[in-house]
Amino acid sequence: MRRSDRVRLDEAVALRPERFGALGYSYRDRQLFFIDGRLLPFIDSDGARPLGDIADELVAGGALEESAVPRLLTVLEGLRRRGVVHVVV
Repeated sequence: MRRSDRVRLDEAVALRPERFGALGYSYRDRQLFFIDGRLLPFIDSDGARPLGDIADELVAGGALEESAVPRLLTVLEGLRRRGVVHVVV
């Protein structure tokens, strides 16, 4: 996933807030999955902002380490491949 990408949650996926982040459920294939709390600002953006802008804001505010950004983008790519999120074009 690139910093210029924008993502949105798939319409068949529901998130329930939890202390660790969120619990996701896909109504399409009945899969449960855990979403780390650091991913929620990216997913909750609903495609309104590029991932890089969100990451820069979180880093500047101290909510995220710069070194964690590449790993989070990799995890988001994995969620995209599973159909949990989609890149907004």
